[in-house]
Amino acid sequence: MKLLRVGRVGNLRSITLFHALARLGEEALVITSPEETYVSVGYFDRTQEIIDIPKCKELGISIIRREVGGGAVLLDRDQVFYQLILKKDNPALPFKIEEAYRKFSKPVIEVYRRLGVDVEYRPINDLVERKTKRKISGQGAADIGESFVFVGGLLLRFNTKLMSQLFKVPEEKFRDKLYKSLEENITWVERETGRMPSYEEVEDLLAQEFSRLFDLEEAQVPQEAFALADKLKEEFTSEEVLFEDTGRKHRSIKIKEGVNVRTALHKAKGGLIKAEVYLREGKIEEIYIYGDFTLYPKDSLKGFCESLKGVPFEREKIKEKIRDFLSKVDFPGVSEEDLLEVIYGD
Repeated sequence: MKLLRVGRVGNLRSITLFHALARLGEEALVITSPEETYVSVGYFDRTQEIIDIPKCKELGISIIRREVGGGAVLLDRDQVFYQLILKKDNPALPFKIEEAYRKFSKPVIEVYRRLGVDVEYRPINDLVERKTKRKISGQGAADIGESFVFVGGLLLRFNTKLMSQLFKVPEEKFRDKLYKSLEENITWVERETGRMPSYEEVEDLLAQEFSRLFDLEEAQVPQEAFALADKLKEEFTSEEVLFEDTGRKHRSIKIKEGVNVRTALHKAKGGLIKAEVYLREGKIEEIYIYGDFTLYPKDSLKGFCESLKGVPFEREKIKEKIRDFLSKVDFPGVSEEDLLEVIYGD
């Protein structure tokens, strides 16, 4: 299999190149890093719902939509990408996707450990620091043409402040809590070790560890792949593709596997209701509800929020709690459906 040490590249080739190679049927391990800072949204994302597009334009940050699932991510030169491209009939490819994640995560885990960070695999597509469980790599897999791709990035350093500015939120006051959540749930090599490895060091380690799985032979990227990558950039950054509806409706922002933040506004007859919902492992961990409404007794809202902690984030379970709450209070102009909408969504 080809080992393509692409190095730092611009023109969004750090993400378009593996798409081009997959379309061309090239089997390879690509190691690269971007010259620029940009946002990559997942194939099933609704870009306009998850990303603050005006803020990206203001900061000169490009947005591109990849053909791999997962959430929106901020990519920059402080990350090193590994992109594995295999033909679908390659015997090294496990039958089940999760088995592929487990198998192809092993070299990356070893690289992190050699850099001084104890990392473990967390299903389905995250790598986390073992002690704190903070996410340190997000990975993705997809079929592109006749190829299977497995991609991810090592976080040497990560700008959580900038990432929190680029997510779309209903009110600016939510950004501080989003930033706090990112800080609490994401980590990177420099943060864990106090040392910033060089790109070259990480590239060598990735090549060494993946060579335990594949017989790698260093090669050059075909010029036709670069040409196709640049064509794909125009397609993947076009409004038609960025705003294409691929079926995913956002109820929350994914911070890492199992941790999500949902913010919402809803106008009821009785006033504007606002909610912040923090989810962990499919259950409500914290919830805050406020707005310009009337409620009697006024202190009952705190107890309602407490009653929702630990409740599975499921429509009917939440509905039961809402119904019980409304039977005990006077909440003029606010119905069961109003509360369900702001907490859970449609």
